[in-house]
Amino acid sequence: MDDTRRAILRWMTGVMEAHGWSAGAWARLAGVTATNLTRFLRDPIAGSVPSAETLGRLARIAGSEPRFLDERAYPPTTRVPVLSVEQVHAFLDLGRRAGEAFIASALRDGGRSIAVDRPASRRAFALTIASRSLNAAGVLPDDCVVLEPTDVLAPQAGDVVVTVGEGTVCGYRFFPPQLLPVSTDPDCRPTPIGDANVAGVAVHVVRSLRI
Repeated sequence: MDDTRRAILRWMTGVMEAHGWSAGAWARLAGVTATNLTRFLRDPIAGSVPSAETLGRLARIAGSEPRFLDERAYPPTTRVPVLSVEQVHAFLDLGRRAGEAFIASALRDGGRSIAVDRPASRRAFALTIASRSLNAAGVLPDDCVVLEPTDVLAPQAGDVVVTVGEGTVCGYRFFPPQLLPVSTDPDCRPTPIGDANVAGVAVHVVRSLRI
């Protein structure tokens, strides 16, 4: 099998496994004919390779694309959903498998999502910071922070963690037994870890350009 077919096969099977999709389900979501996928998946060596248009439609739905270059030179892109406070509260009450299904559903439903150039778990998500609790550390209101749940990535001293309250999303430095703001706002104060609802550990920050 040549490198092009291998890259397409690796990508297609990885997407279907990650999202729990069949070839037919993925094709319906992308608005393409299922046989464009199934012929290739049945016989990736001799089967017809999906057209560039088909691959483009599939990629838009999947939030990723085939990697034709060396992975070390072209790191994989992962897409994660940007959740609301209400969605995060619902997600945090779920077990591991149900949480993965929740995140996959959020991606499929067409809500806001962001791409990050690093691996992420199936339960990773993003939140929009709504306070100045970390503005002195360079994390500003309206920044989008990608998080891993604490059962996926246990916080270590000095890590940035994000908490959710009633309509609030705040970032802190994790220094047990406290969560410490790094802020110019005098109203941002240390919070005991036991009193906070920690949504996850920050692994990436995305900032929209402000013009």
